[in-house]
Amino acid sequence: MKKSLTKLLLISVATFSLSATAAINKKPIEQFDVYAGIGYGQYSLQWEDRERDMEFDDDSSMLKAYVGTYLTPYWSVELGYENFDEASDIDNYAEFDGFTLGTRFIAPITDYVSLYAKGGWFEWDGEFYADVPALGRISSNSRGGDWFYGAGIGFDLSSNLGVRLEYLRYELEENIEPDLDVASISLEYTF
Repeated sequence: MKKSLTKLLLISVATFSLSATAAINKKPIEQFDVYAGIGYGQYSLQWEDRERDMEFDDDSSMLKAYVGTYLTPYWSVELGYENFDEASDIDNYAEFDGFTLGTRFIAPITDYVSLYAKGGWFEWDGEFYADVPALGRISSNSRGGDWFYGAGIGFDLSSNLGVRLEYLRYELEENIEPDLDVASISLEYTF
């Protein structure tokens, strides 16, 4: 996870440098402007299944896509899909995916850089399994819905194109008590 955060930090510095030096004809955000984005991230998964005596802590990658609309220039809502690649630890495996419904509160720093807080609901499906030598593969499926929260920074690269760097935390309230910490970068287009 530390390597991923270092990479994201380097990308953010490079992106900030590009956005600060570019001559951009920035169009102002208006109410009900629609945006869409795709992203890639790294996540850290920690979970424990006390019933089956399975637990681990691993890092893996994830992909996401989202669409949203601005209700004001400082507040937006968005719907997204997130697919977390398989995380594993020796003989234990976990995989998640799901849909998010969230909101962002945006604080512009300059004309081209803004900070934001983000939170919402994550409706997820998870598959967990373990390879036990004497018994074979033991698996279970879980689904649920839980809150997520985090923060990020956005950079405008042109009048319609931007980049987001964000860090989110998902605390899934299932009997296995998994926690997902996600650092991601997204490319976003405002229509």
